[in-house]
Amino acid sequence: MHCVQDTWGAALRPDLRVEGPIVRKGADGKDGYSGFSVRDPRSGDVSATELERILREHGAQRLVVVGIATDYCVVETVLDARRLGFPVTVLASGIRAVDLEPGDGERAIERMRAAGAAVV
Repeated sequence: MHCVQDTWGAALRPDLRVEGPIVRKGADGKDGYSGFSVRDPRSGDVSATELERILREHGAQRLVVVGIATDYCVVETVLDARRLGFPVTVLASGIRAVDLEPGDGERAIERMRAAGAAVV
């Protein structure tokens, strides 16, 4: 599923208090599963989002990840964060899988654990 910026599907909850910048994927026709990168659908070129720069500038010491979908965006964001050297904690109560194939979510959790993320 693809959420285009400025549509209801991409809107943040109105009661969510946001502190700091918002990093969005899916802008300008580019998309990807990780919060750290986007892919041009025509050329296939992958480029970084601002997320790593923002986290490093603010001295982030650990990332806590929640979101949808465990077996797509969550796992790819966590794997990229680990490759970039960030310690990561995934809140199991704050993730949900699509489970296109039964067990996809559990396999994604195992991939995150194997990469060194804590799933609590």
